[in-house]
Amino acid sequence: MTAEPYRRALRRVLPILILPSLCLNATEARAQRLGLQGQQFTVDGVPKFLMFITYFGGMGAPNVIADLHLMKTLGFDGFRIWPNLDTGPQIMNGDGSLRPAEFAHFLDILNQAKQERLIVDITFTYEHISGMTPATARVGISNVVTAIRSYENVLIDIQNERNVPDRRFMSEPDIRSIYLAIKAIDPTRVVGCSEARGDDSGPPLNVGFMQRLNLDVDLFHETRQSDWFTLAVQQYTINILRQAGKPVHMQEPMTTSDTFFSYPSHDRSEYFMEAIAHAKLSGATGWTFHTELGVDFRPGTGPPFFEDRLRERNEPEWQFVTSLKPRIVLRTSNGSNFLVAEGGGGGGVRADRSAGGPGSWEVLDVVDLAGGPIISGDKVALRTADGTHYLQAVGGGGGQLRASSDSVGSFESFTIEKPGGGVIRSGDQVSLRAGDSSWYVSAESGGGGNAAVGATARGAFETFTILFVTPHSVPASIGR
Repeated sequence: MTAEPYRRALRRVLPILILPSLCLNATEARAQRLGLQGQQFTVDGVPKFLMFITYFGGMGAPNVIADLHLMKTLGFDGFRIWPNLDTGPQIMNGDGSLRPAEFAHFLDILNQAKQERLIVDITFTYEHISGMTPATARVGISNVVTAIRSYENVLIDIQNERNVPDRRFMSEPDIRSIYLAIKAIDPTRVVGCSEARGDDSGPPLNVGFMQRLNLDVDLFHETRQSDWFTLAVQQYTINILRQAGKPVHMQEPMTTSDTFFSYPSHDRSEYFMEAIAHAKLSGATGWTFHTELGVDFRPGTGPPFFEDRLRERNEPEWQFVTSLKPRIVLRTSNGSNFLVAEGGGGGGVRADRSAGGPGSWEVLDVVDLAGGPIISGDKVALRTADGTHYLQAVGGGGGQLRASSDSVGSFESFTIEKPGGGVIRSGDQVSLRAGDSSWYVSAESGGGGNAAVGATARGAFETFTILFVTPHSVPASIGR
């Protein structure tokens, strides 16, 4: 069997293999605990930048187990689902009562998210339920919140784009009433209400809305202007939003496509790679890859597996989603050698290889401990080619660099830095500092010999050129 048919066959038996474990352990699986600390999301108490993907029509998806496993494998932290969307089973009736069979299916999805350790952004859309009003939406949302109190990996969006003056509109008093109802049931639940960017009258963007309602998190939907992804636009927008003192989650940036509207600067992955990096650099706490491919899973709308839908659209979907777990090589300052974990990991580390590429011992997986794209100043762990071991500053620095650790602790944490700071891109000059220490990774004589963590100053020998093996961020031009 060739590689591609084998991959497809494996995906089709994956739900069968996982389902027994799910049935036995769904209630035992320890979901991640979503929280807030200052203006950041936390996961299990640790601040982290979170990456989501739209899966609005997940209620109608025929292969949820495989789809959620794919999201985790690609590097997403969570997904955004609309459980009342009219492209699939809906969990509520117009009076706010829950539909038993449909809600049971929804809990199956939450259980699978728990298994995969994914965060779930539950966005309500009362306009999709026949006869529902803001008052009965309050009843329905209260019923859901009561039923999911044990799911600590859930974020709630009270109403999608509540300020758009069409059937989505929900007044501020209604939003506040629902928010208070949720908090009365579950005081620790993270709750927001998404708004589309308005006309900036009064307090700019939605700062006034957040200040008046005092919600937990700002769930912002960006403008669709051609330069939306640039650092200048992201900094301007996020700096204003942060004035409300709440975490800023860029919940819906530019869409990759839209059935009804045409948008600029949305057809290449580089726009989205730039946008997420600039959002993190500007102080956002989360960002969602907004793709239409997960909206409708009814027959005739596309392949039944989310993976196949993403693969069918190489740009921007597949190129972007395969960029989230970066793989790199580090070239020494002599321009000829690369950092290498001997044997692919499990032993020593040198700086004497003369070639680096996919599948070789020189390739390292970068795990950004802060979440999201790599930014200068982030702490990262570097996993070796065997997929098991991590580079380690023995003793925390001042001596050997090895690749014999199979877990990430303080000795396996390195601060990545580049002159001037900012987003780390392929071709940048970077250095690696052991944790919070003053010890730097150094290539003896600038390459061709040993590697160690014995330098206390950054010079040529402590400078490496980072080269990405996976798709990566490059400066994007507007309208390209």
